[in-house]
Amino acid sequence: MNRISEYINLYGRDLTRLCISLCNQRSDAEDLYQATWEKAIKNIRRYNDEKPFDKWLFAICVNTYKDTVKSSFRRKILSFNKTEDLDLTLNSISDDIAPHDEFLSLHQALKKLTPEKRQVIALYYFKDYSTKEVAEILNIPEGTVKSRLSTARQDLRKELNDE
Repeated sequence: MNRISEYINLYGRDLTRLCISLCNQRSDAEDLYQATWEKAIKNIRRYNDEKPFDKWLFAICVNTYKDTVKSSFRRKILSFNKTEDLDLTLNSISDDIAPHDEFLSLHQALKKLTPEKRQVIALYYFKDYSTKEVAEILNIPEGTVKSRLSTARQDLRKELNDE
């Protein structure tokens, strides 16, 4: 179990950020975080030590997120149901990274993207993975990643310029 504790210490914070960037609702992000670690622990024997652990973990996270989006009772991912959720998220962002009003605009724009586009945006921009790495994590062709990034950027530009 020490190995798992090490992984949680090493990758827990990055996984939290990925969950928040996918969900942006604290309770959904916490559920996704827990479900991801549960699946990772359950399947740790399948992990290939020759590959980076974070990519394997983030692929589990994204696939769990996809499953959640598909389920009918969780259709409203990426919205703040309570002011507390919004405040907690805003307080977790340093003003050095982005002023809160800019984050709110971006959050609203991201909320309008399809889950597939949010996934590539989160992995590419928030986790700094290359298009090839995003393709590996999502198990889709690299060209599809590039296409989704391109259309997501166009959608975001349009949405942010209309405000």
